Amino acid sequence: MKLDKFYQLQNKLETFNFELNFKSLSKTLYYFSFLGNIFSIVFSYFFLKNVTDSIPELFAFQDWFFTIFIILFMTGYELFKRFAFEQLTTSILRSTKKLTTNIAVGFLITAGLVIGSFYLSLNGAHRMIDQSSIVVEQTDQKIAIQVDSVAKYYDKEIEFYRKQPAKTRVDRKYRDSIVTALQIAKENKVKNIEEKVTNKSSSQMTTLEENNFAFTSMVFFLEFIILIGVAFNAYYEWISYTEMKNTLAKPQFSQVDLNLRLLKILYQNGRKKEHDSAISKDKLTSLAYASKIKCTKKDIDSFMALCVELEIIVGGRRSRTYNISYEKAKNLIGNQELF
Repeated sequence: MKLDKFYQLQNKLETFNFELNFKSLSKTLYYFSFLGNIFSIVFSYFFLKNVTDSIPELFAFQDWFFTIFIILFMTGYELFKRFAFEQLTTSILRSTKKLTTNIAVGFLITAGLVIGSFYLSLNGAHRMIDQSSIVVEQTDQKIAIQVDSVAKYYDKEIEFYRKQPAKTRVDRKYRDSIVTALQIAKENKVKNIEEKVTNKSSSQMTTLEENNFAFTSMVFFLEFIILIGVAFNAYYEWISYTEMKNTLAKPQFSQVDLNLRLLKILYQNGRKKEHDSAISKDKLTSLAYASKIKCTKKDIDSFMALCVELEIIVGGRRSRTYNISYEKAKNLIGNQELF
């Protein structure tokens, strides 16, 4: 194992840092949750499109208009649902587990949005796979075709024997027995056909019910991954912020925070570029006081000495220039014993 890899593992396993340890998980859940929104939009489209198709044609390109409208509407709906749930999660974390009016109202709004999305997605999914009416229609057609074929055959035979002349009573009795036997055979054949086709259609209906249950579970899972992705991302940002806030509140890191504030003034909020003339220490002092930054002359002297030591600014006292960009300077200053 390489030494740099060892230090990475040591920092991960021995020093618990929520921001670093859960960064990958937060990003994975957050971006994966968009997949749930996409499927919710698709499923909802089939339900709403079925509703708009029942509207009489009122203008040209009506079908395209409603298609685009449904997609845009559901996209906005899903984004608003994400925003509402993210704000609700942040409000709960910020309120330190106290129920407030804003949280109660936010919970009702978010619950309404989630229930509405679940309803639209579930009905849309059922519209996609619901073939029960087709199965019933096909069953009736199969029964009708096969029964008609059997009926034609037996009716022809029955008619043939009925037309046979019977000179004696014995002949009539024999003829009637054949006709009766043919009628019974016809009824049994028709019954067998109906039972066979019905059993097959019942099996298909059972499969459709299983598919409906599977799609219901999938829609529920899609809503769950949306909520868990958004909620965990909000929780991750809050805990990361809290960790950094507590870290910066420690005495050993207050100087780093002060140096970053002074660096921002030194670079004129990023307007100063590499090789530009650096502002003087006196001007930095006056600008720091004007910005109401609490610092002493010793703090500014230490900061300027640090900038020279890190070669952020180079040159003599009267002709100093910026040696690196503001972003690189922030990284150098920020990494001074920050972790």
